[in-house]
Amino acid sequence: MCDVTLKIGDEETPIKAHKYMMSSRSPVFYTMFEGSMPETGDIIIPDIDFKTFREILKYIYTDEVMVSNNNVKEMLYASDKYMLSKVKKVCETLLKKSAVSEHATKSLQTACEFHLDDLKEQSMEYIEQNTKKCLLSEHAISLSRICVEEILKSEKLNCSENDVCAFLLKWGIGQCEIAKLELTAESIRETVGDLIFLIRFPVVDMEFFSKEIAESGLLTEAEVIDVYQSHFGVKKKTFISGPREPVSKKKIYTVGRHSSISHPWGRDGVHALTFKPDVDIWLRGVHIFNPVPSNSGHNESITVFIDVLDTYDDEVLSYTAETYYGEGYGSTSKITFPKPARILAERDYTIKMHGIMALSYYGSNCRTKAVVPSCGVTISFGNSPHCTSGTNVHQGQFACLVFSL
Repeated sequence: MCDVTLKIGDEETPIKAHKYMMSSRSPVFYTMFEGSMPETGDIIIPDIDFKTFREILKYIYTDEVMVSNNNVKEMLYASDKYMLSKVKKVCETLLKKSAVSEHATKSLQTACEFHLDDLKEQSMEYIEQNTKKCLLSEHAISLSRICVEEILKSEKLNCSENDVCAFLLKWGIGQCEIAKLELTAESIRETVGDLIFLIRFPVVDMEFFSKEIAESGLLTEAEVIDVYQSHFGVKKKTFISGPREPVSKKKIYTVGRHSSISHPWGRDGVHALTFKPDVDIWLRGVHIFNPVPSNSGHNESITVFIDVLDTYDDEVLSYTAETYYGEGYGSTSKITFPKPARILAERDYTIKMHGIMALSYYGSNCRTKAVVPSCGVTISFGNSPHCTSGTNVHQGQFACLVFSL
């Protein structure tokens, strides 16, 4: 029989449960019911609505998790409060889909609020690659201070420093309005605080700085002088002077795995291989071996489908590309991804490809571990259970991986 009554939400809707079941699934409930000072009587839970708590109870009793876009924030709050790691992980997986969209700033806020490191990293990656669009998004102005700091600290923002400066000014004004403060230079500066020193004023356009910042009162007179002097070669330590370096401007490296080339390779199906770098990298593309030319039709294009999966087989990247029959022995095509994919150190990832149905060249005598001398990066290769074509650590597709640090 049920031995506890919980009163849920503002209306204190009652719901009955078993202390043993709740204690066995949640350390918070365990402390509540089995700790040194166990609670007695009805349990009041005003901060979770009845529908959400009912789903939490369903998980406790059945191990089934029902999370949708309609209840993900509520379920995340409840799972965080009661330390239900499985429910929290399901919520994070769903939220990751919005992290790679115009809602990335909103996802970042959620990640910071609930300490979701993977979601935070994925949100920041999207913001770094689509900075201007994200900073202009409706939600950006309501970001918490800690999220704004996270963005401004990034070396990889893909926009001008003018855009970053304009965003911080807009955010400061927005925060003053939310707090119902009088809009003055002093109130904006007080609101922005030390975040101002994350703006790289020495690389801000001088015309923009003179019109929008120098006379605004946002900076002190001494700080304005420091910025002007820095533009004339005088080294100052007030503000960071070096430009940011987005991934799109980083040096590109290529790592190959084969020692020789062979043909024909008449394997269709899925080509797949695992790879693991020893440092964090940005995967920017891949070289694939081309089909062998025939007497006719060798100018026709072939559509290939490429996917990159993480350790948990979750999709990191999916891209459809066009390749052609090779014009020379062992020729390859460089497939450049429209957006680089973040690959973390010492984790196994899988690259998959299908679509080449014709005879093709292939690499042989392949290395299981390859070092790029110019940057010192080591990438290890392994067999993938996703492969149905014969590609493996010794032979097959994927001539090279293309990456940046």
